[in-house]
Amino acid sequence: MSSSPITSIRDLVQQLLDERDITKYAGILERYAVPGSDLEPYIRWNSRHYTRNCIVRNEDLELLVICYEPGQRTSIHDYDSQTAWIHVVQGEVLEERFRLTATGEVKLQREVDLRTGMVEMMASGNSIHRFTNQGPGRAVTINLYAKPLSKWRVYDEGTGLPGLVPSSPSR
Repeated sequence: MSSSPITSIRDLVQQLLDERDITKYAGILERYAVPGSDLEPYIRWNSRHYTRNCIVRNEDLELLVICYEPGQRTSIHDYDSQTAWIHVVQGEVLEERFRLTATGEVKLQREVDLRTGMVEMMASGNSIHRFTNQGPGRAVTINLYAKPLSKWRVYDEGTGLPGLVPSSPSR
């Protein structure tokens, strides 16, 4: 595998589509050097909630651009047994990882500040989490899922009870 930077979204997509070993996805994402206007066609902002914008989706993977205004956050959720990688391409997001207790409560396990350029993996079976843009500016992540998401579990913050929710269509 090459160690040279990937400088276009087209090249990133091609390398991901060509790679059959998902253990190499993180290395590919880390090499993506985001040019200023490269993601522009996938950037969409909404003052009420974060946005999910599809770059590519097939039977093996799904690649999204997620855009967060300051203060926006996801629900507490997991990926229903899918593996995911998150690459912060603008700003920073707080990642909160949770675990379920024996009584079914959702408990905070750890917090990590993810900054521009960082790639984080969510392994299946250990992926209850939430992302929050705590910064004063906008944040953008590229999210890669090994098998596209058809549904995910959303956890009630008060009760910890999960609900299976269909993945909302990305634009």
